[in-house]
Amino acid sequence: MHTSTAEAEYNAETKRLEVSLTVFVSDLEMALMRQSEREMRLDKTPAAEFDAQVVAYLEKTFVVTDAAGKAGKMTWVGRELEKASEKSGDPAVVLFFEVEVPGGVEGKTLRCAVFGELFGDQVNLLSLRAGTHQIELRFAQADVSKKLVPSE
Repeated sequence: MHTSTAEAEYNAETKRLEVSLTVFVSDLEMALMRQSEREMRLDKTPAAEFDAQVVAYLEKTFVVTDAAGKAGKMTWVGRELEKASEKSGDPAVVLFFEVEVPGGVEGKTLRCAVFGELFGDQVNLLSLRAGTHQIELRFAQADVSKKLVPSE
């Protein structure tokens, strides 16, 4: 099974969902090469070019929409290799970004299809904190869209 894990917290002051998404470097490089149709390597591609491809990919595969279907604007924050996995044969990278969510997460939908086009068994896990709410969501190929905070 292929997985990614994400933690997200809604910041009421900035009206943004702050996200850290952990993925395997090899999976990310494969997705970016398919998208850009050229060689994309974390350690060889210039950082600005690599990051621009990451943002373009996330804008298609990690999308927060409101009830009208309008997507929140994404802002790239950065990335770092996951220290614990650096020496492994398949290191992971943590991607940091924010998504504008005016009015809060209530009633918003997240489409989380990261690497779904690569692997039929891809599962994306999200832990979300928004005020007093904390929820865990699981996205699989057949179910890539979910409400962020269930209505009370």
